[in-house]
This record gives sequence, C-alpha cells and structure tokens, in this order.
Amino acid sequence: MIWPLMIAAIAVAAPVSKPLQGNGYPTEVSADYVLGCMAANGQTQDMLRRCACSIDTIAAVVPFETYEQAETILRMRQATGQAASLFRETPALKDVVDRLRAAQVEADFRCF
Repeated sequence: MIWPLMIAAIAVAAPVSKPLQGNGYPTEVSADYVLGCMAANGQTQDMLRRCACSIDTIAAVVPFETYEQAETILRMRQATGQAASLFRETPALKDVVDRLRAAQVEADFRCF
C-alpha cells in the first residue's frame, strides 16, 4: 500500500532539536525560517522584525506538527518519479500544504 510509504516518509523527516519556544516551534526551526525570509527579502532590522512576526503568526495558526508535515510534503514534491507524484496528487497531503499556505498568507497580511 502507498499510504504507509507516505506516512513513513513524513515521520522520518529531519529530526528537529528541542527545546521548544513558547509558541511550540523549536528555536532552530523559527531561526531557520527567519534567516530564509531575510535572505529572500533583505538583511535589515525591519525585515528581521517582519520575518519574526511571520513565523510567530504561522505558529499561532498552524501547530508545529502540521508545519513539519507540510514542509516534508513540499520537499518530497521536489523529487522525481512516481513516489514524488503521490505527494503532489494525494488530496489529504494537499490539504496539509494548503493549511500552511493559508497561514503564510495570514502572516503576509499581518507582518508585511
């Protein structure tokens, strides 16, 4: 069956270090998000505040487990072959990614 393969792939995502911030996201994940956001939008103090606001907003809307699943699904979609197409075409996985994207839109409205 294909579902166990997809669940296993999500479960084996890169381990994330703890401790957790007050928002439930590991500090490493939040810092990585902010660094990536700043790399894409500018290395300024204003952008640091906006990017930190963005991950805080996402954390308020999407639990860390969902965020982690969506990030894994998005990475798996970049692969080639039939297995990767399952991550692009499966409705349940699309819903997980859609939840993250909706949170990102909310973060854009609040922070940028």
